Amino acid sequence: MKNRIWRAIAAVTLATVLFPSFSSAQDEPVQQRDWLENYYVEPDPEGFVRQMKEWAAEGVLDSELIKPTLIAFISQIIRQNRDKLDGWYKDLAGLTPAQMQVMRTAMLFSRTKEADQIMSGLFGNKYIEQKRETEKILEMPLDKKATPDMLWGFYFATGSEEAIRRIVLCFRFLNADEKPEGVDVPDGYVPHFKQLPAFAFQSLVGNAERHPRILEILETLYKNDPGLVPSEKQGVYDILSEFDQENYPPIDRSGKSA
Repeated sequence: MKNRIWRAIAAVTLATVLFPSFSSAQDEPVQQRDWLENYYVEPDPEGFVRQMKEWAAEGVLDSELIKPTLIAFISQIIRQNRDKLDGWYKDLAGLTPAQMQVMRTAMLFSRTKEADQIMSGLFGNKYIEQKRETEKILEMPLDKKATPDMLWGFYFATGSEEAIRRIVLCFRFLNADEKPEGVDVPDGYVPHFKQLPAFAFQSLVGNAERHPRILEILETLYKNDPGLVPSEKQGVYDILSEFDQENYPPIDRSGKSA
């Protein structure tokens, strides 16, 4: 079996397939995923309020699994359409407080003066302090549980190469020690950071099946990025091998015969 090591890792982690958060929502309509996934290909700011209201009505905005992806996604739509934010915010006044919190958190992550003006008016210095403590999405620690999903939300809003590069960084945890010296780790417990390589592999493969741009970014990284460490090169190569075995012949990394 090609790339056997990734299959083995995935078997003991919570790595998701295809769209990283929505894949857990079995009843999520395909068109909802398509609108979000393809936004960077066909931007549709005029459909933003309509889509937010549909997500609210269908409970999408209330799903804890999906919130990190949505927050990052919405934050970048706001950045791209700052002049529309005031109208959007007023148009969404009918959302529940919990649903409106998704919008407000996205406004915080948008890091725009337009969002600052609205949020400062609502929360004053408390908002200013929170903004000061809030990291940029592309600078958030990878072992923070929400980060990988937020990176996908960022990507689907922007098509950003930087977001894919950050996901590739997850492969750096491939050989990380599960039981660091001086840390009492229960037997059988898999630390979150050890799940990141499989998450990166599965989500990159799944999304690349529908987004050729992701493969283009990965191939460019593999060929031209001198900063890739060996575990990153291994992960990217194995993804490319899933799609182009002629140029990237499968490598059995399990240490066993195929």
